[in-house]
Amino acid sequence: MSVKKRLFWSHILMFALPVAAYWLISFAADRLTLVWLLRQSYASLEDFRRQVLHAQQISRILTIAVLVLTLLIADRFLSRGVLNKIRTSLDQLSQGLRRLQEGDLACRLPEEARDEFSPVRADFNATAAQLQQSVARVRENEKNRQELLAGISHDLRSPLTSIRAYADGLLDGVAQTPEAQTQYLTIIRDKTRDLQALVNKLFLFSRMDLGENADHPEPVSLRGELELLCRTLAPEYAEKGLDISLSCAGEGRVMADPDTLHRILSNVAENSLKYKTAPRGRLELTLSETPQYVSLSLLDDGPGVPKEALPHLFDAFYRADPSRTAQIAGSGLGLAIVSRAVRNMKGRIIARNAEPHGLLLEIQLPRLEQFESKEV
Repeated sequence: MSVKKRLFWSHILMFALPVAAYWLISFAADRLTLVWLLRQSYASLEDFRRQVLHAQQISRILTIAVLVLTLLIADRFLSRGVLNKIRTSLDQLSQGLRRLQEGDLACRLPEEARDEFSPVRADFNATAAQLQQSVARVRENEKNRQELLAGISHDLRSPLTSIRAYADGLLDGVAQTPEAQTQYLTIIRDKTRDLQALVNKLFLFSRMDLGENADHPEPVSLRGELELLCRTLAPEYAEKGLDISLSCAGEGRVMADPDTLHRILSNVAENSLKYKTAPRGRLELTLSETPQYVSLSLLDDGPGVPKEALPHLFDAFYRADPSRTAQIAGSGLGLAIVSRAVRNMKGRIIARNAEPHGLLLEIQLPRLEQFESKEV
């Protein structure tokens, strides 16, 4: 029962009990007085009157005393019911806060009873849930930070180790012929380029993650940009063993930064080239439109990724299969940069495996009309 109802019935009983008690006590006192008077003997009529007045005074005193005692008892028991309800609810809140202080973030107060404390319990549970989610996010961020540092350390150590080994080889005279020295220097140059590329990607990723990377979106035809990018990138990747093809259905008018589009396509192509299993790999680009968004699908014929790895595919330095990728050069930042670039363009990217094998990335960008309608 709620505190309001308890107070209501307490007020009713605090009025009804004294009235009923007064009536019963008066009735009993009158009967007892009458019986007592009938058993007495009187010397005169004046003596009878004095005895009646004396009996009435005693009856009134007893009635008032019993009535006061009834009020005190009723007040104590009725107030106790209301106070117990309040004390129980406050004890629940106190215990809940104590458990939260001790680190039990899963603590929740029961919400079965509907009373004046129900909103307080609901707010407590909502606050506890938000606190639990915040702590979980902090722990997840800390874990991601540790993994990020571990990934940076690993990917910096590999080229640095190679550079040092070949430099030591040159200094120690291992490479004695001009051809061997040239080979060693070439390897050092290539490793330095890899290291520079990694540092550039890491710098770009950090700026995008902090929202400091300056994009310059403008109305563009995604079809035109993709055709231009394919003419630029396709010959380069064809020499490396990756054939890029483009299929367009519509112009795909969007608000985007052409440099960002180039960065997205380059990172996806680099990822497909890195993990291709056949001598020649394929990357198929398909542009389509819906009433809500413009869709760009990028499908390669690589091995794909395990199902459980799909939600983490865009995490920095994430590798779906460390044993398989241990010998593959790369920072693991490419798709993370792609994901943040798409998010900066108010779009989203979805990854799923293709049949019979391969990875399909679908980028969905808002149509240009949506931006124009918002400006109007």
